[in-house]
Amino acid sequence: MKNKTYTYLCPAKVNLFLYVLGRRPDGYHDIFTLFYPVSIYDTLYVQKSDKTILTCSNKDIPEDDNNIIIKTHNILKEKYNLQDNFNIRLEKNIPFGAGLGGGSSNAAYYLKAVNEISGLCLSYEQMTEIMAMVGSDTVFFLKNIPQLASGRGIELSPAPLLPKLYFIIINPNIYVSTKEIYNSKNLELTKLNTINIKKEYTFNELKSMMKNDMQQAVFSLHKQVEDIVHFLNTETAGCALMSGSGSTVFAVYPDKQSQEEAYNKAKINFKTYFIKKAATAARG
Repeated sequence: MKNKTYTYLCPAKVNLFLYVLGRRPDGYHDIFTLFYPVSIYDTLYVQKSDKTILTCSNKDIPEDDNNIIIKTHNILKEKYNLQDNFNIRLEKNIPFGAGLGGGSSNAAYYLKAVNEISGLCLSYEQMTEIMAMVGSDTVFFLKNIPQLASGRGIELSPAPLLPKLYFIIINPNIYVSTKEIYNSKNLELTKLNTINIKKEYTFNELKSMMKNDMQQAVFSLHKQVEDIVHFLNTETAGCALMSGSGSTVFAVYPDKQSQEEAYNKAKINFKTYFIKKAATAARG
């Protein structure tokens, strides 16, 4: 049916830990991280059309060939002979340029959408190859379950068994350049042989692993991010960390009551910030 609209919920992610291991010969950095999908979603609407056009509710996001969705579409045309065109509408709820992987999630779900709608029958391996061409954390969203990632974030392996987690997500409405943070003199590095991953974690054991090697570099540029981490770590019962290269901060809680108490405190203290409660994202 040409006029049928397909709807997809594209989740955000946080990095429960993020260790930067060093610069690679290709200019990227090797990392070791634990990706975790959380229940904040963009909504992607895809409909067959005579021409491929993207419209986005956030006008700061490009709608042309610079958009990761259109880059994905163009790869499908060039490498996999995609004949169909689509009217693509993106409703953004995930903050942009905030370390939550919103753009990567959009690209992965667009790829899954086209694979379904156009019957391309792409394997997971083929989709992984496409995603690796457009971004570093895009591959994670193809399965959308907690996963360990290494290399530049593309080499995935099963996550350890984790307790049920509840989140507060706070963004201070600041855009952070990932490239600038990777080039910062305040970027920390972790030696791989100092990281020991267990098969299963209690909440307190997970807290002891929560570190982000990019955090100090962002703190040196944006005190608001440091203030959020400090507030959540000292005024609530959770453990707070910056996600990705920032500027979003999340705190993780063992139960709904401590999450709710933290949320109420944060709403009072950070009146103009993006603040959401979240849990594990639905698998999709």
